[in-house]
Amino acid sequence: MAASPSISTLLRRFDRWATPVLLAVGVAVFVGEVMRPLRRRTRPRAERWPVNVGLAAPSLVGMRLTLLPAMVGLTQVAARHRWGLYRLNLPAPVRVLAELLVLDYVSYSWHRLLHAPFLWRFHRVHHIDLDMDLSTGWRFHAGEMLASIPYRGGVPALVGVRPSTLLAYEAVFEACTAFHHSNWGLPIAVERALARIMVTPRAHGIHHSVVHRETQSNFGVVLTLWDRLHQTLRLNVPQQELTIGVPAYPDPAEETVMHLLELPLAPHRPWARPDGSEPERASQPGAVSQLAE
Repeated sequence: MAASPSISTLLRRFDRWATPVLLAVGVAVFVGEVMRPLRRRTRPRAERWPVNVGLAAPSLVGMRLTLLPAMVGLTQVAARHRWGLYRLNLPAPVRVLAELLVLDYVSYSWHRLLHAPFLWRFHRVHHIDLDMDLSTGWRFHAGEMLASIPYRGGVPALVGVRPSTLLAYEAVFEACTAFHHSNWGLPIAVERALARIMVTPRAHGIHHSVVHRETQSNFGVVLTLWDRLHQTLRLNVPQQELTIGVPAYPDPAEETVMHLLELPLAPHRPWARPDGSEPERASQPGAVSQLAE
């Protein structure tokens, strides 16, 4: 049997084809949100983007140098030991589908774990952005990337996901993250159709709401399937009624790269405004029945 490609070889291949694809997606999303914005902006791009890019730089480097090599390495270990799906004689299309569903469910469940107290220390850096657009999709603390390695790498390895499938899904993961964090106002009919299958800007905007029960919904990354199955899908909040952010962090003066890098060391703040009030919204029927304008 021929030796499998090394980690560095697989990652170089990934860089060659995924980088231009993701750049094209980023440009398309940026043009879309500039030409047809979904929500009213509350802070200028010139104020937010340097902060978000400053946070993204160590995070993206950490992903490329630690998370991706670790994920590929663990799936190569699975291949050598023939764990999980390697022991099943599945037809090729069924095998690929099973791997992709596993990877997307890992993404959904990891996102839910990020909202647990310890991991929220890192993930709140992403959520306290006072607006939401393409740059928010890059705004993650590097510590969150490192913390994800055991779960996002270990579970796929135990299931027997192949390195090539994992890297292909990772490109889709990054493209969908850019898309659904965007402020792109797609025609409502288009977005309603898309939301039957995948996470959209309106759906993920609800996840970034200051209303706690809305933040505890729409955890999916690519597919809305898992939110439907776990009854965490919410599509009934009009975008112009949303306030983006975390109520305990309303001050733009706290939005500096250094403060956000140090934030995981700071104590938790309650889910309330500085005056102690908790944002709420009157109950609306049909949480999963529509994508409100």
